[in-house]
Amino acid sequence: MGCAANDVGTVGWWDRPTLTGDWFGQGAALRNGGVSLRGSVTHFLQGLAAGEGRREWELGGKLDGFVDFDASKLGLWSGLSLHSHAELNYGEALTSPGGTFLPTNVGMGFPGTESASGDLAVFLAQQFPGGVRVMAGKINTVDLYSAGREFSGGRGVERFHHLEFAAPASGITPSMILGGVVSIPAEPAKFTLMIYDPDSKIGQTAMDRPFEKGTSFNGSVELGGTFMGRKSRHILSAAYSTQDGVDFEDIPELLLPRSTPVGSRDNRWFLSYAVEQTVWRDEAAPARAWGLFGQAAISDANPNPIGWSALAGVGGTGVIPGRERDRFGAGVFCLGFSESLKEGLDAVGIPLRNEAGLEVFYNVEVTRWMYLTGDVMVIRPPRPGADPAVLGGVRAQVVF
Repeated sequence: MGCAANDVGTVGWWDRPTLTGDWFGQGAALRNGGVSLRGSVTHFLQGLAAGEGRREWELGGKLDGFVDFDASKLGLWSGLSLHSHAELNYGEALTSPGGTFLPTNVGMGFPGTESASGDLAVFLAQQFPGGVRVMAGKINTVDLYSAGREFSGGRGVERFHHLEFAAPASGITPSMILGGVVSIPAEPAKFTLMIYDPDSKIGQTAMDRPFEKGTSFNGSVELGGTFMGRKSRHILSAAYSTQDGVDFEDIPELLLPRSTPVGSRDNRWFLSYAVEQTVWRDEAAPARAWGLFGQAAISDANPNPIGWSALAGVGGTGVIPGRERDRFGAGVFCLGFSESLKEGLDAVGIPLRNEAGLEVFYNVEVTRWMYLTGDVMVIRPPRPGADPAVLGGVRAQVVF
């Protein structure tokens, strides 16, 4: 939060890092006592400017609240902490604008696009000597993806809107999971293993029929280093799930009279490589930087509906003189659907092509606690022959 206890009286309302002045000057005392509070409200206005469908604009918003408890400072247990993230979406959001398939607004897409959709992630974390960290509970994976990423991510409320740049789809890991995560640092690498229920836990209690549909595993190796004297970050990930899915090769059976149910296939996998490369950084103010990011991925493609995906972009903060905390980003993506899925749907008269698009945004710091973002997307929908969907959006965020 950044404000000392007396900042409410010494720092002007317009210049505070947060609207409340670090919880009216009590934030530092709370953190010293083991309780950390963060919060924001984000408003969205997004609409279809060109493409097939209604030229509709929807207005909605999202409340985010984070409460963390440090058991060490509370005098309970060394290294133990409890973390929670409460989300409440309100208003309306675009759904499949212009015939697009992937969510174009992650902030409003999760936990839901219907009015007053809310959810709560809660998990325990234990820090061990040597930097080993274990987490267990109901975990928001959109938060996990953004943690440590400097040029992409942002949960849909800070940087990019679109799913592929905020938390790329894998067909295996939902946005809310029940499970555990183990992270082991071993310079220059960091190893992470996730074990979780493959069923999305959005809107569910943590123990609502756990692991009924199988078990998913996700292992990753993160390598840090430098390239041409600048910081780089490389992440190799492999995911595997025992969850059953529709056998896409049996979809044509739907055309047969009195057809039997479509068959199923068990197990699915997903491999990805992601990179972030710093290109420029202000040594006097390290938060000012810009760099490149990208990801390439493949999967089993049956029963995983995603066959492959690729994305690349550029992002950063404070590259314009005098605008040290403004953020910007631009990216392109292509998601290749399973060839088995395409062939199966084509046989029943539903042709499908890959979805591709681009997004550009610029985020202006109006005050230290208020940000205003302009966003434009151009997306090629998956229906062959459909016109490109052009979406415009404005996002306003206030940090409490």
